[in-house]
Amino acid sequence: MRATAFAALTLAAALAAASPAHAEPVLIDRIVAVVNDGVILQSELDRAIGISVGQLRDRGITNPPENVLRTQVLDRLINTRVQTQKAQEGGIRIDDRELNEVLANIAQQNKMSLAQFAEAVRKDGMDFLAVREQIRDEVLIARVRQQEVDSRAVVTDQDIDLFLANPQNLDDAEYRLSVILVAVPEGATPEQREVARSKALALKVRLDKGEDFAQLAAAESDGQQALQGGDLDWRKGANLPGVFANAAPKLKVGEISGVLDSAAGYHLIKLTDKRGGGEAQTVVETKAQHILLQTNAIRDEAATLAQARDLEKRLKAGESFDTLAKEFSDDPGSKNAGGDLGFQPPGVFAPEFQIRIDQLQPGETSAPFNTQFGWHIARVNERRTRDTSVESRRAKARAAIGQRKSAEEYEVWLRRLRDEAYVEMRAANGTVIEPAAATAPVVEAPKTP
Repeated sequence: MRATAFAALTLAAALAAASPAHAEPVLIDRIVAVVNDGVILQSELDRAIGISVGQLRDRGITNPPENVLRTQVLDRLINTRVQTQKAQEGGIRIDDRELNEVLANIAQQNKMSLAQFAEAVRKDGMDFLAVREQIRDEVLIARVRQQEVDSRAVVTDQDIDLFLANPQNLDDAEYRLSVILVAVPEGATPEQREVARSKALALKVRLDKGEDFAQLAAAESDGQQALQGGDLDWRKGANLPGVFANAAPKLKVGEISGVLDSAAGYHLIKLTDKRGGGEAQTVVETKAQHILLQTNAIRDEAATLAQARDLEKRLKAGESFDTLAKEFSDDPGSKNAGGDLGFQPPGVFAPEFQIRIDQLQPGETSAPFNTQFGWHIARVNERRTRDTSVESRRAKARAAIGQRKSAEEYEVWLRRLRDEAYVEMRAANGTVIEPAAATAPVVEAPKTP
């Protein structure tokens, strides 16, 4: 039996004008949960509840009852803790230098400096140091997920062929879904699954009677997005979990699905919005050639530019680009082919080079220009629009299947990790709260049309 003798944190504070003999201990923090060899403190829970309340407010969602909100937030903290512990067991660490780089990137994405980002966090009423540690946890979880879960999501050519054989998987539209999950434990008995299914059906009845989906998700969902009203944000149809990918295209905006069954439990999804779809899968490719001149031990920058200008004059006089490239170009990859770079899509070349050739019409030759590689003279010979549907679809299919497999594996892995963890809840007086026995009655499932 794991030892659970964790003392509550107290501070003895003397009362004014009272002798030490009459001093009363003042509780400044306490343990609300023991998770394996770690603890979650009341102060951590309070901070997390404050953040969740702010997120709900920003989304226009009324807070669920206090006890429900507390349970949801504490459950999420426990899930976070078991994952970060797993990361640490695997030797994954995020040092302060790396964490500062992550924070700087987040600030940059919000068009702020790191100092401005920290100030914005404080103005929102949050403790920046606590937010900083929360981001460290998120990075740790991403790393351990990549190591433990994503690496197992192997996608084969057969997977891709089967995926593309289903017309629904070719849907390029984006969907914004909200989800309510009634979870079932791994290896659940038929009775446990029926209890969960009955709850999901009862929630569907409440939604059909007009209850707000986001509010009900915040109060009742077992999903990771519960306190965001179940919002999954925008996702490509092909990137949705299989059970959602089949249902979402059949829904109208604002419509709610029936109860959907998966290994994780029972889901209700609402199509909040939909956009895009049907874009052409083509790319404009450019066939170009170039002469590259680089500085060396006997030719400095000025001499290199002078030679580039001399070659420009010879080209204008009618000399062959191929011949001059073979004789003078310093690019070993294209020199022997007369500087030919072949047909290439946008983004292959360095940005400075790409900009220059994009400005040329077929048959046009540039003036000498400089990039990080040296001085160039470029010519565009031809442009074509190529249908990339097949290769694009296969690439997208591979990514979508990988995401689906990873998401499904992650749910199973997290549930197993939680089930294997030692978790002990503590009451305000420090006593252990015994988990409620799973004796919920099986209610009759509501009739569905």
